[in-house]
Amino acid sequence: MVSIMKQAKKNLFLQRLHSNFNFYLEQESMSTDVPAAADFQRWIWQSCKNEYRYANISILLCDEPQARILNRDYRQKDYATNVLSFALNEGECAHRFQHKVLNGDLVLCPEVIAREANEQGKSLQAHYAHLTVHGILHLMGYDHVQDAEAEIMESLEISILYQLGYNNPYVQDEY
Repeated sequence: MVSIMKQAKKNLFLQRLHSNFNFYLEQESMSTDVPAAADFQRWIWQSCKNEYRYANISILLCDEPQARILNRDYRQKDYATNVLSFALNEGECAHRFQHKVLNGDLVLCPEVIAREANEQGKSLQAHYAHLTVHGILHLMGYDHVQDAEAEIMESLEISILYQLGYNNPYVQDEY
């Protein structure tokens, strides 16, 4: 009887998640060592569920040449970066709070992410989780340009990642 109740609750959660959360993953990278779509969904939903009732998120996985072009064209930085965030309703704060819908795209570069994970001694899965959470927080309006903003954003990242079962990604930066 208990297992039937747990299954029923799980099914209700999944139904609610699928009705409130639209997710699209496009794999244009040659890299095959990438997380499953379900992992990305879990990381995204954990990141935004407390502030948003609905989310429409797309993730593009692309190789370094494309990531470099996007970073150059949109951030004027001529190198491939690990994650880029594109908020579809950026600057529409009143709309955001009225309808509680998060709309945006993330671009992740598996080659850069794998290299960074290796250099930092982190598991690839944990680094993907961190960068996905980081990107979603950018979509939500968080930033790390100023020290005070960075502290807020990093503390949210640490908290969300902990809830997902991952360690503090900034531990090595504290020494």
